[in-house]
Amino acid sequence: MKTIPSQTETQMETFEESHLSIKSRHTQEFNLAKIIAELRTYRDRVISPWAIILVRFSDDTDPLPPLTKYEDLFTRRGRGDLNMVDFFYEMSHHKIDISGSRVFGWYTLDQRRADYVGNVYPQPVGKINRNGLLDAARAKAIAAGVNLADYSGVVVSGLNAVDLCGWVGGMAALCDSFSLSPSLMGQEMGHGYGLDHARLNGSTEDYRDPWDVMSTAAYPWMEADHSEFTKVGPGLNAWSMRSLGWLDETRVWSTTSNAFDTTIQLRPLHSHELSGHLAAQIGEYLIEFRIPERWDAAIPRPCILVHRFNSNHSYLMPAHSGSQDIVAGDKFQEGIPDLSIFGYKLVEVVQIDVASKTAIIRLRQHPSSIRDIEKEIAAKVLGGIPVDGEGFIIIGGKIIRVPPRGPITEIVKQLSNYLELDNFTIGRANAISIQKQILESIIISTASLHQETLPFSEHPPGYNHKSSENH
Repeated sequence: MKTIPSQTETQMETFEESHLSIKSRHTQEFNLAKIIAELRTYRDRVISPWAIILVRFSDDTDPLPPLTKYEDLFTRRGRGDLNMVDFFYEMSHHKIDISGSRVFGWYTLDQRRADYVGNVYPQPVGKINRNGLLDAARAKAIAAGVNLADYSGVVVSGLNAVDLCGWVGGMAALCDSFSLSPSLMGQEMGHGYGLDHARLNGSTEDYRDPWDVMSTAAYPWMEADHSEFTKVGPGLNAWSMRSLGWLDETRVWSTTSNAFDTTIQLRPLHSHELSGHLAAQIGEYLIEFRIPERWDAAIPRPCILVHRFNSNHSYLMPAHSGSQDIVAGDKFQEGIPDLSIFGYKLVEVVQIDVASKTAIIRLRQHPSSIRDIEKEIAAKVLGGIPVDGEGFIIIGGKIIRVPPRGPITEIVKQLSNYLELDNFTIGRANAISIQKQILESIIISTASLHQETLPFSEHPPGYNHKSSENH
């Protein structure tokens, strides 16, 4: 049985290794301001080690990979090489420290490979599904003397091809020999912390943001090659970081003014070591600057990205030109500049300088001249709709707000269509046909809504364990 250091010992060891390794004033510059900044970051740091449990089925006979392969990826042993410790440290603006993660195993399960059925619920008799595999691996580790209570999360890694998924908010993930890369594990462990898949504005489909790790495998060209870990990146967007409390809010530009027109400078979102703003906020949107380096090394060009966040999903907002990223000369806007009744927001990219790692953007906002409920009424009177504005329904005299998009909106819309059908005008037969179509649409939207509540994720599209190079 291994002796595991206490959380305090691990915390101090991590801090001493990472931030107090000042040799002498003759060999390294004594930067007091930097040390003070690091001490402030350290104050808010969360020690979040994971137990990495290696398992094989009872009938697996292939040779076992060395433990160092997993220690390099998941623990402080590989820190500095873009491993998982580096990933969560940088994606959390230095708040999340998983360097105390440990690798345990190999353990041989009681079940055969054919007993594993994957994403099947309820669990069939005599078989194990994803939850069953997680439970079986935990049990083997506990029986071997591992105190899992010392760890914030658990990654179960199977030998050869098994599965790839994460439990949203459950601090657990499954992987196998073919998914040992920061690109894939960043998403699955990210699920564990509570992140869901990234989306594109106007759609409720998952995996639609190529610049975000919560869409990896769907866009393999956005993952950078790595000599040891196969693929790394891309990083997280600012809204996903904020949703977990990882975004350094002291580095986010914002204003309490309802109307403004200003120009600001941004630094790359994940470059916490640089001074200046790392993000900006205008209304519900967060604006970030990304450049092709480190986790984002594979993105095609330096750019500005705009996101919103709703129901635990980030949504990428396309540029005015239709491009999904925004470069110099392009812009994102909401509303019509000369029609101030519904308000107006503008994010315009003035300049991007990769050499200095800076982006100059113009931010402009004019508030709506009418209140929210008046906006809905005015929209009907004027024959239009407020851009990205929410709606409302009235039941029993109570106003209930409806989000501007998504499955809930579609359900309310179709219910309205159903209730407005006039059998006498269109005929009973036509009405029944239309009612069936409406009910089918409601069922599809309800299923989509139900899918969002599932505690685990599907493996990313495009992930193919049989063709992976990471054996």
